[in-house]
Amino acid sequence: MKNITIVFFLASFAAFSQNFNQGNEPAIGNQITLHLCDSNANILANTTGNNVTWNFSQIAGIYGVTKTVQLNDATMNPNIASFTGATKVYDIGGTLLTFFSSTANTRTSQGFIFNEPSLGVVTASWNSNSETLMNYPFALGNTSTDNFAGTVNTTATGTIPATGACMTAVDGSGTLMLPGNHTYTNVLRYHLMDSANASVFGSSVTFIRDVYEYYDFTVGNLPIFLTMTITVNSPLFANSVTLILSKDQPTSFVGLNENSVNAFTVYPNPAQNTLQVSGLATEVPYAISNGQGQIVKSGIYAESIDVTNLASGLYFLNIDGQVVTFKK
Repeated sequence: MKNITIVFFLASFAAFSQNFNQGNEPAIGNQITLHLCDSNANILANTTGNNVTWNFSQIAGIYGVTKTVQLNDATMNPNIASFTGATKVYDIGGTLLTFFSSTANTRTSQGFIFNEPSLGVVTASWNSNSETLMNYPFALGNTSTDNFAGTVNTTATGTIPATGACMTAVDGSGTLMLPGNHTYTNVLRYHLMDSANASVFGSSVTFIRDVYEYYDFTVGNLPIFLTMTITVNSPLFANSVTLILSKDQPTSFVGLNENSVNAFTVYPNPAQNTLQVSGLATEVPYAISNGQGQIVKSGIYAESIDVTNLASGLYFLNIDGQVVTFKK
């Protein structure tokens, strides 16, 4: 069964290819540096079909911040034991690592690793039923659906069963406009959405990932622009994080605090007597819930929170619109 849903999307192009196939997958060692953009931008999800134009020429960036998208050897990854059969790792800026393998007919994922604000490091292993990403050749108008199952492990929850479903498609072909008057006229867009469900502390948790990747065959076999949103919903907590990356650097910028990125951490964790929050201003309301969703403490954050009287266990701190977990 499965706990975390993540829309995970791998795609690659070789020059002048009009579809995805095993021959034009990214090779181990391939990488591209992309610029971090404003996560509040319109991702043009509804712009689909043939001869369309995706205009991101005015998108703002986060000045000086870049992310590397790269393909690594899965067998050299220290977590390979959780992803039996994987041969490659698709790494999006250290935010999401997807393990996969392929044949002449199919590209398949054995799972992924990502960092979720409330749950910590999430390791999703589709060791019961792997996830099909695409059936080769995969061209404009093609779609694929699949069910997958396995386990999810987090620091907060331990290992739990999870099940999910995914949909992938090549949903557009046309012109991509990026900042600095850069225009790419032979672009395919790959869309992957997947979701998974699991039971955490007796409550249903749904994980959803929605990814769009844009490829220009004349540039290379890694995306030149991508958007990725990961959403977690449950009665205990709800988080959504969006990452937008561009090959060409934006010419206008927003601050990191305007970009929807989880910017604080709690320490010490586990806590004994006091809990502190880094990267957060004081005089912010907070609430602490236990594993059953009951609020056990609330107040106004002022340099630290006294947790002396809390029983030992796992807790959820809801503060400044975000939720993080800590142990007592």
